[in-house]
Amino acid sequence: MKLKGLILTLLIFLPGCDEKIIEVTSVDQIPGTWRWESTCGGDTAFICVNASKSNYATVEFKSNGAYIEKHMDTVYLQTNYILIKSDDMFGTLILENPNESRPVTVMNNELIIQRGSFEDNYTKIK
Repeated sequence: MKLKGLILTLLIFLPGCDEKIIEVTSVDQIPGTWRWESTCGGDTAFICVNASKSNYATVEFKSNGAYIEKHMDTVYLQTNYILIKSDDMFGTLILENPNESRPVTVMNNELIIQRGSFEDNYTKIK
């Protein structure tokens, strides 16, 4: 019984458990840092890959147009971006190099970036 109480106490007081949710209601709020949560989709079979302690990533959209994508704290892609807003929920992310256009959606405090038949889901952390 003491062990169960200790485990419950640790779970309640672990760092990050009280992480503040940043409310995002518009594509205009994309600049900032986003934590990757999952990627789902596929042409022939629907699959999902979720973030974990050993598989994580972030995307940073700087106000000066810089885009920095990191996988496990290592820069994976650094380029410039333009964001074209369709309405509050939808837009298009245009990357300079590689020259790509990706549909984006902001919904339920999440950013969804479409990459072909896959969707990357992010939560804003800064």
